[in-house]
Amino acid sequence: MHAKTVSGLTTQRKKSMFQAAQTAEKCTSPTECVPSVATTEDARSSQKSKNSRLGFPKRSPHPLTDLSDALCSQRTSPCLMDNVIDSQRTKSTENPGAIGVANPKESPLAHIGIDLLGGDLASLAHLLATLHALYSEISTPFCLTVFAHPDMTSSIEAFKVANEIKRLEVVETREVIDMDEDPLHAIRKKRGASMCLGMELLKNKQLDALISTGNTGALIASAKLHLPMLKGISRAALITLLPTRKEPVAVIDVGANIQCTPEHLVHFAQMGLAYQKSRGIAEPKIGLLNIGTEEKKGRLELRETYKLLQSFSGFAGNVEGKEVFSGKIHVLVTDGFTGNVFLKTAEGISAFILETLHNNKKLLPFSGPLLRRLEQELYSAEYPGAILCGVDGIILKCHGDAEPEALKCSVEGALKLIEENFLNKIKTELISD
Repeated sequence: MHAKTVSGLTTQRKKSMFQAAQTAEKCTSPTECVPSVATTEDARSSQKSKNSRLGFPKRSPHPLTDLSDALCSQRTSPCLMDNVIDSQRTKSTENPGAIGVANPKESPLAHIGIDLLGGDLASLAHLLATLHALYSEISTPFCLTVFAHPDMTSSIEAFKVANEIKRLEVVETREVIDMDEDPLHAIRKKRGASMCLGMELLKNKQLDALISTGNTGALIASAKLHLPMLKGISRAALITLLPTRKEPVAVIDVGANIQCTPEHLVHFAQMGLAYQKSRGIAEPKIGLLNIGTEEKKGRLELRETYKLLQSFSGFAGNVEGKEVFSGKIHVLVTDGFTGNVFLKTAEGISAFILETLHNNKKLLPFSGPLLRRLEQELYSAEYPGAILCGVDGIILKCHGDAEPEALKCSVEGALKLIEENFLNKIKTELISD
């Protein structure tokens, strides 16, 4: 009974926040949501009385605990964006005209930036649904900065007021880099775009991590423009984890570089090794994605890469696509074109298998536990997106059509990377290699 009661309270809280998000979407100013705030307060008062009767300890009405709020409130709030670009305006309910972020060393709370404006789903409804998912399902305290069009701000502030969220900041911008724009031209022409503003904050250590659903090429170009490359690395690459029969395999590159030289692929192998070692795998095995296992298989650059990788103690040789999920290797090296096709094919097959099982679960007795396990392992939204490795900053790239659940996993992944000091571990491993 006790466990069911707790579950019921959690569900009730999610429903209340979802209703607040729907109300906020219709609001033109924060004050329009006062009735919903009052309703929320009545519900909380009733819930507190119920909790007291059930013997539950008192809890903060918001995922960010009172202690966390006190810690985060110690951050300084300089008027940062005036120095970035005069045409942009930043807003903070607690301190108008300031963004409310500071050097992460001043507070143990991680500060995440999330930019959905350049993605395929850039509507206000999608943004509010994402905020609902983040604040109703993530228990780890964090500070959040979102990038929004000016006409979205009032609804975001209404959501913030309705749910008593203190550590949510809004950076307004009218410029967005679209998916079909030329990356280099876009970042030079649109210096005030949400993506560029996010990179500037990351560069100044005013964000600990940046999450984007936007133009991949522009994201990489902007990162290289604003952030220094890691020592010994010539090309940044996207790395992501895929499930296998054993440990998850790190696939690098999955979309950053269409064409690669053998030197680039060797650097990818170094970053993949460093990444897996930072995750606790002492002696990662490397595989080179190819059309066959023989040394002479594949294009000329793959054959030359094979020779160079033979000097690595963990090199396991060429690997065919069908063998990747056996769990025999920990790092799969490939160019961005092949890696992206491989990744999306794997995601598509997984989605097909899950959908087929769901549609036929009546034919499979006791299939519920099996389906839940497969969803945890195969559902792409359970993975936090791809990490841009090679630059001095934590950047996560999500699919342009990433749903709120996937974005929630990305924020959780970013928080874990920050907590585990991922960037410094990567730097240490690259130096030691």
